[in-house]
Amino acid sequence: MNRYYGLFLGTAIPFKHLKKIIRKFNDDYYDKASPERQQDFIEIIPEFHINHSHDPHRRLECIMVEPAFLNRFLEIINNLNFTFILCHYTHGHFQTTMNGIEYSVTNFRSLEDVVYLLLEDEDDIERRFSKKLRTLPLEKQFASAPGIKTSEEYQHLLDTWVKEVLAYPAKNA
Repeated sequence: MNRYYGLFLGTAIPFKHLKKIIRKFNDDYYDKASPERQQDFIEIIPEFHINHSHDPHRRLECIMVEPAFLNRFLEIINNLNFTFILCHYTHGHFQTTMNGIEYSVTNFRSLEDVVYLLLEDEDDIERRFSKKLRTLPLEKQFASAPGIKTSEEYQHLLDTWVKEVLAYPAKNA
């Protein structure tokens, strides 16, 4: 079975609608497939970054997609009001310290070889950085760059992004 992360990035992720879509794929296709066919399914593990959300973190079950239906699944998901990025089933963690404060991120690599860095909220004890992030346009709430391979490139991307967020005008924060 192939596994991927599915990054959900957006302002208002429609959880109720997503649950229906996932139920359709999981119940109608995966559960009804033979055990032999189930071995060929793709498992997509949801990861979320929700802009302007004050809702408690919501969880979705893993999405089981038959390879023949992957493009249809992506088409359905991409027609909703958020960005969905299919990523390799590996991720990492990077940290940087600025002004005595540590910032930690989880990194994901898309199938198109773009790296995404997302803040790990649990390290932002006073929630200052995450509160500021929510005031920024969605595309500034995470860092991304194509073709990053080395630790130095990851670190440079992280340092640059944190500096940009910290330098964003206070009137918007």
